[in-house]
Amino acid sequence: MRKHYILFFVLLLTSAVNAQEFSSYNKPIATQIYSEALKDTVSIEITLPKSLAKQTNTAYPILYLLDRQLQNNYAYNLYTIDYLSTLQWMPEAIVIGISFPWKNRNSWTNPNITGGQADDFIQFLEKELNNELKKNYLIADFNLLIGHSRTAIFSSYALTKSPDFFNGTIANSVANFDFGDKNQQAQFEDFLQAIPLRSHKYFYFFSVGEHAYGDLHETAVDTLNAYLIARKLPKNLEWKFYKHQVAHDVTPGVTVSNALSQIFKDYGRRIDLCFALAKQSRNKVPRDEFHEIYESLSVELGFTIQPSELFFNSIAAEYYNDYDGIYGQNRLNFTLEILQKALEKYPEDYSYYSWIGEIYYTQQNYKRGEQYLNKAIELIKADDSISEAERTNYLDEIETFKKTK
Repeated sequence: MRKHYILFFVLLLTSAVNAQEFSSYNKPIATQIYSEALKDTVSIEITLPKSLAKQTNTAYPILYLLDRQLQNNYAYNLYTIDYLSTLQWMPEAIVIGISFPWKNRNSWTNPNITGGQADDFIQFLEKELNNELKKNYLIADFNLLIGHSRTAIFSSYALTKSPDFFNGTIANSVANFDFGDKNQQAQFEDFLQAIPLRSHKYFYFFSVGEHAYGDLHETAVDTLNAYLIARKLPKNLEWKFYKHQVAHDVTPGVTVSNALSQIFKDYGRRIDLCFALAKQSRNKVPRDEFHEIYESLSVELGFTIQPSELFFNSIAAEYYNDYDGIYGQNRLNFTLEILQKALEKYPEDYSYYSWIGEIYYTQQNYKRGEQYLNKAIELIKADDSISEAERTNYLDEIETFKKTK
């Protein structure tokens, strides 16, 4: 029996966020937090990966999806994150949707030195909200801001103001240092001087529409782009400028998927790199080399990346099927080695027990095989996430296979 992944992705623009269904995430949880720094209440929505319930040792990065009150763009980008996570092009994350009500939107996004509360809002994210998240979830030291217009300007400010906490921002239809603010430009230059001392990358991805299509930020963002082109930038700053022939309000929808795909491109290609390593190693499983790929990716992003189900399923299938005849008599033992490692991380996954049991049967080690198949049966019967029809099919398949000895 094999685990089949069916991607259900519906691109739906809707204001009814509570009705959303995701492939890799649970329904959002709406709540409010009173902030001592802001002296005000912040409305947030927490969207958790479904895998969080069964992965006790995985720390999740945090994506702050700002402007939750703009429901069309917010819902679209939640689905974008779900889509990329489900296709394993980016790691699953804890997504924090944050509302910026009109009465607070300007004050929360303007620096305190100008009479606003942006510095207080950064304090809220860094200390108050982060501490609350740590009480309930295992979170990684990776914080990515996604903002639009005013919250894009805030995102740029927050990244440069607090690089010890934030790793990057996707700033949709931003403006050049809040339309030419010299203090913010000086802070950006301080940021560029500070980050070469850090070991991980920083990400600054920004976009704009065109004036002809209704985006009045075009000139300011062109100036920002020219500013970055003209400077010798730190090697650990990855940045990209997108210009779209769209209106101001459309920029988040056409920017975020491109930016996230680029930021996590090395995460997305890790399995192909592991396939290549496997093919180069005919006589053993290159476990150290696999580890080096994940370690390098972890250093680059600044948080620990661990092998996921995609890795275990894909590499095990590479050995098991051996379409190119590379592994010969080693193929089943190599498959077992990978699947046993998978069970260390996913000890309640019945599909791994079933697969291991089948391999032992193939090797005529029926006693060992039956132990694993019986464990698979036990887990299938206890798993309330599968339908009764699926449960019956899985159990029938195992019982039929057991009769082959």
